[in-house]
Amino acid sequence: MAPTNASRIVGTRFPTDEGRRLAEVLLARFSDWSSLRIDLTSCDSALLISAFFNSFLQTVSEQDLSRLNDARKIDWNLQYSFQKCNVEEWMRDFQPYSVY
Repeated sequence: MAPTNASRIVGTRFPTDEGRRLAEVLLARFSDWSSLRIDLTSCDSALLISAFFNSFLQTVSEQDLSRLNDARKIDWNLQYSFQKCNVEEWMRDFQPYSVY
């Protein structure tokens, strides 16, 4: 599957807002996440912090918990190798919280 260009989905609001937005759009557009690739190379690097990815995963867990493991395995195309290491750690360590 060709990478989905995230810069066409996310903007420049707060990272938590944009992470949520990305999750909502992907949940609406794709039913199979097993080979999902997201290109983040043209997104502002200040956006791509743990809050963005945690918000993304939290939204996935709230809206369709069955996709959380696939969301953790998304192939994120990032500009720098240190970003890839950080994202892998955030994906691995994320624990959804309950609002109840």
